[in-house]
Amino acid sequence: MKHVYLFIVLLSLIALGRTANAQDVHLSHIHASPTFLNPAMVGLMNEDLRLIGNYRSQWQTFNAGYRTMIASADMKAFRGFGLRDEFGAGLQIMSDKAGDIAYTTTDIELTLSYLKALNRNADHLISAGARVGFIQNQFDIEKLRLLDEDPTILNGELMNTTQMIDVSAGLGWFVPLINRYDFAYLGFSAFHLNRATLSFTENHDHVITEGLQLYPKYTFHGGGSVRVNAYVALKPSFIFHFQGPHREFNLGTFVRMSKEPRTYFRAQYAIYTGFWLRWAINDGQLQRDALIGALRYDYKDMVFTFSFDMNISDLAKASHALGGPELSVMKYFDFDRPARKRSRVKCPAF
Repeated sequence: MKHVYLFIVLLSLIALGRTANAQDVHLSHIHASPTFLNPAMVGLMNEDLRLIGNYRSQWQTFNAGYRTMIASADMKAFRGFGLRDEFGAGLQIMSDKAGDIAYTTTDIELTLSYLKALNRNADHLISAGARVGFIQNQFDIEKLRLLDEDPTILNGELMNTTQMIDVSAGLGWFVPLINRYDFAYLGFSAFHLNRATLSFTENHDHVITEGLQLYPKYTFHGGGSVRVNAYVALKPSFIFHFQGPHREFNLGTFVRMSKEPRTYFRAQYAIYTGFWLRWAINDGQLQRDALIGALRYDYKDMVFTFSFDMNISDLAKASHALGGPELSVMKYFDFDRPARKRSRVKCPAF
C-alpha cells in the first residue's frame, strides 16, 4: 500500500469527531488575502469594489494533500457616522478538501466593517469588523481506513456531514509615517469565538461535547511600506497565528519596483518580489517550517500574485521539500462618485 497510514488515521480521527484540535486553513501571502486574514480589512481600499480569488495546493507529492479555493467580494457600503468614516461589507466563500478521505470544508461568511478616520487627512485610521459564517464539514465514509472496528460505525451513529455557525471579529490600525509616502499597520483577528461543536456522531454527551469544541484562533499581523528611493519600496510584513497548541510565525518582505515615483496608493504598474520564513512553535521551541517565495504584478485595476512554499522542516524527507503553490487574482472597480471620493478615508496600498 502506498498510502501514508499515519496521515489516514489522523484525518479519520478528525472525520469521526474525536478531536476538534486541527489547525485552520492558512494562506502563505497575506497581501493577496487581506479579507481572509482579518474581518477588519473588509472595505479597506481606495476603490469601491474588490473581487479576490485564491487557490492553494499543498503536499501533493506523498498523499492526496490539500486543495483550498477562496472567493471573496468586498465593497465600500455607505457613509459612516463621521465625515470621513465608512462602512464596508463583504462576502467570502471557501472550499477546502484534505487527504485520502476527501475531508471537505465549505465556509460561507458575511462581514460588516467600519473604517474610522482619526485625522483631517483621513490617512490615519482604525477599522473594526465582525463576521458570521455557516460552515459545513463532510467526508467520504467509503474511504475510511481504520485499524480496528469503530463502535460508532457498528452502531450506525456515524454521519458524514455536519454544520455549524461561526463568529469572528477583527481590529486594525493604520498610520502614515514621517514621510507621507510611507505607512505602518497592525491588526488583530479572532476566529471561532462561539466555539462551535464539530462532531460526526449523532449521540454525544456533555463531557464529550466539551472536547469537540473548536479552538479559537487568534492572529496578530502587521507591516508597512518604506520608500528606498523614488521607484523602490520595501513592504515588510509578519503574521502570528495562535490556535490551541498550534503556533505559527511568518516574517518577510516584498520589494516593490514601479515607474510611478513616490506613490502612497497602489501603483498602476508595479512588480513585486519577496521572501518569507515560516516557523512553527512547539513546546516553546521555534522550529523552521517553510521558505516562501512570491512574485506579484500590478496592472491597472488587476493584481496577480504567485507564491510557492519550499518545505524546510523534517517533513521535507517525505514532501521532497515541496510545500505547494498558491495563486491569487484581485480585481478592483472604482465608480465615478466625486462627492463620496472627497469624503472617504485614504487607505494605504498593501
